[in-house]
Amino acid sequence: MPFSASILLLLGAGVYVVYQCFLSPLAPIPGPFLARLTNWHRVWRTLQRQSHREIIALHRKSVADPTAFREIYKAGGKFIKSASYNVPHGSHAFDIFRQRDEKIHSQQRKLVARAYSMNSMVHLEPNVNPVIMSMVQKLGGMSGIINLGDFLQFFAFDVIGAVSFSRPFGYVDAGDDQGVFARIRRSFRSMSWLMAVRWFYDLHQKLQPVIGNWLAINDRNGFFYQFATQQLVARKDRGGDDRDIINQLFTIQKAKPHFSDTDIAFMMTANVFAGADTTSISLHAILYLLLKNPTTYRRLMAELEAKRSAGELSDVVTFEQAESSPYLQAVLYEAIRLYSAAGDLLNRDVPPGGMKIGEYYVPEGTVVGSSPWVIHRIPEIWGADCEEFRPERWLGETGDLKRFFFAFGGGSRTCVGRNISWLEMSKLVPTLLMRYNIKLAPGAELTEECG
Repeated sequence: MPFSASILLLLGAGVYVVYQCFLSPLAPIPGPFLARLTNWHRVWRTLQRQSHREIIALHRKSVADPTAFREIYKAGGKFIKSASYNVPHGSHAFDIFRQRDEKIHSQQRKLVARAYSMNSMVHLEPNVNPVIMSMVQKLGGMSGIINLGDFLQFFAFDVIGAVSFSRPFGYVDAGDDQGVFARIRRSFRSMSWLMAVRWFYDLHQKLQPVIGNWLAINDRNGFFYQFATQQLVARKDRGGDDRDIINQLFTIQKAKPHFSDTDIAFMMTANVFAGADTTSISLHAILYLLLKNPTTYRRLMAELEAKRSAGELSDVVTFEQAESSPYLQAVLYEAIRLYSAAGDLLNRDVPPGGMKIGEYYVPEGTVVGSSPWVIHRIPEIWGADCEEFRPERWLGETGDLKRFFFAFGGGSRTCVGRNISWLEMSKLVPTLLMRYNIKLAPGAELTEECG
């Protein structure tokens, strides 16, 4: 490189650093030096797989404003999803999670909302019961130390098959997921860091015909889309009753012919790709925290035993029975508050006119956001004991707390599969606890990895 070009490059870099650190509208906001200069700082933190914890510490040094949080994620707000949600992008437009246009998202969500409503899930509840029975029968035939975590994953995936296609995938009975969960984890890890450097993903996609696929996230629109499509075709071929999501989507399709089989396949891809992994993470957290907190465990068991003595609890607990168990519901909320499946920032673009976050002004076009791990640990919301597992905080009037419960996202972007997950957890947790005296194996700990 010629000497003059080197000087210009160094001068340009110096001007950039000075601007970012001292002159940018964001310069007054505290934060790591490298984060002021490049998103690769966020990539590095994500690859360490502890970014969910590091984000908490960074926000405490910077800003975590509940008022701004409500403004960013409120229903009908003007904060659209940032361009990072274009990872991964495909040629098909029907993708509720990735859709950035609020008008299109609203239309797509309304189209499928009924199929994912809690009333729909209760209608599909009989599909879940055989999976639970398979689970308890499998566990009942085993002895010694059991890796219950694996079976929670098998269960969550089988339930997705049962409620989506009227047939579980058979992972509980086999005691094996055929490598599907490892593939999902690799995809999520790939997506989490690529969302911080979307240009790198776009460059890879352009070069892919030459270099081949190097990114695990492409499995979402590749392997898992094909998996969901195969299940869809098989479900069509064998027919079935009305007790699955596919049937409800077919009913919608009759009234709305533009809702194509490809659209339905993309909805099922979301079920398969995201639905099981997030639920199994939550189930891990619930059981782990109960076992680590004997007083809470005993109080929950007392509630369940009292209901069983009164003839109000089935061998396979129904959703209605679980919903009428206030301490059980409190345990679910509290465990998921502390160990939310979503650990990264949910990025949004600041709309025209900018916004105030605490004492700082943030100009339009800036990417802002928060993480459930941050919002769920703000003392001003949850109290000085925000790091403690205390289900009692959810008893009584909890409207204010639920306004800040962010485990499933917020506003119009709340996870469409939330009710599937809540149905599974509400039924499986009490059913297992009433059948087995579960204990932590010596040295067992919950592994926290994000990204």
